[in-house]
Amino acid sequence: MNILLSNFNPVKFDNVVSGRDNFMKNLALSDLVRIGSGYISADALIELLRTVEINNKPAIELLIGMHWFDGFTKTQYNAALTLHNFLIANQLGFVKLSRAMKFHGKIYSFHKDDKPFSCMLGSSNLSSLLSANKIYEIDYSLSTLQEILTADNYLQQITSKLGTNLDELVIENFNEYNPLLDDQYGVEKVSQQEVSLLFLDVHEYTFKIPIKTEPKSNLNVFFGKGRENARHFITPRPWYEVELIVSNSITSRNGYPRLRTFTVLTDDGWKFNCKTSGDYSKNFRSEDDLKILGKWLKGKLENSGALKIGEPVTKKVLDLYGSHNLELLSTSNPDIWLLKF
Repeated sequence: MNILLSNFNPVKFDNVVSGRDNFMKNLALSDLVRIGSGYISADALIELLRTVEINNKPAIELLIGMHWFDGFTKTQYNAALTLHNFLIANQLGFVKLSRAMKFHGKIYSFHKDDKPFSCMLGSSNLSSLLSANKIYEIDYSLSTLQEILTADNYLQQITSKLGTNLDELVIENFNEYNPLLDDQYGVEKVSQQEVSLLFLDVHEYTFKIPIKTEPKSNLNVFFGKGRENARHFITPRPWYEVELIVSNSITSRNGYPRLRTFTVLTDDGWKFNCKTSGDYSKNFRSEDDLKILGKWLKGKLENSGALKIGEPVTKKVLDLYGSHNLELLSTSNPDIWLLKF
């Protein structure tokens, strides 16, 4: 048995493999991956689908354990159904939902040439291994073939006895709240009173940043070139990864926060750090984790119904949403800016 740790600072060790690195390494080697995960996220499912689509492998057999009882958001359900339909249409597996009882396990069995060669279990849901938030997880990989075969056999039986194909179920009630930024590392929720007071303040500087709809950049980085390993296996960029490219006509204006890090407060009450970088400060992004700004921007588009997960942000999407611009407004504190979209 090998222990797998998230290995983030301040609890970082030398010579330790993370659960995510172990999962991605084995995913690239597999013809088939069997997965049992209590909870899923929409972005993890759509990134898994994109991985299979790009590489024509691996087949995926996924059991989702808790959402029949705890509910899906509409975005989560659409992502799960899209993945299931793709797998069925291409004879590459399925997505099943446990409805006989709650299943809270997290187990991943990797196969090559019709035989399991690795298995990992522990605390990581699928979302922690693909579109990871910064949560410290502990997993382990089984080390003997007998352990791997036994665990895989249990997973098959659990999936068979608990799971129902997603397209055979009728789900009409959804959780309205989309918890994309809840418990996100580096993000705080602030009171509506604080938001209202700052937005009522006089803004010395106001910048309207156009949301560009290039097919493979800005909000559509997901559709750009993924990361290719030595075996030519391609991992797509995260669904919520974004980096806005701002024109020099805006960044050269007086007052624009050039080449610096600052705190932003959004119109719906989220606080996180952003930074500007690159030639002429053209890059506008969330600091450390590009997915934070993406979860806020694309999350708003998804929640409005204008954007379906897995589809590009186009002019039509922005038309449906009702805005083509991100507004950046100054406050009396030069280190705090307001974001409105």
